[in-house]
Amino acid sequence: MGIFSKFSSWLKQTSQARREADFIPFKVKCEKCGEEITIKVNRRTDLQNLYLESGEQGAAFNLKKEILGKKCSNLIRIDVDFDRNYRIIAKEISGGSFLPDKE
Repeated sequence: MGIFSKFSSWLKQTSQARREADFIPFKVKCEKCGEEITIKVNRRTDLQNLYLESGEQGAAFNLKKEILGKKCSNLIRIDVDFDRNYRIIAKEISGGSFLPDKE
């Protein structure tokens, strides 16, 4: 039973790590009410593929997202460009500001 429980535990950890790797966290702050909002962007469904040609420079993925907090009706818009490895190349925000990730 020890081997089975170890394998089951490893399988759960691997599955959890894979699910977490599919999401990119963003923290923003509303400019009107000061509410801090954390969102997780699914890299498989939320990002738009820009279909670069082989050797072409620039962003490979783009994210356009509208965020609405719970305290007020201010709409926060973010526009983020990513490279092929999902690293942020450029980001813009209106209606708020980006907060640094504490991890």
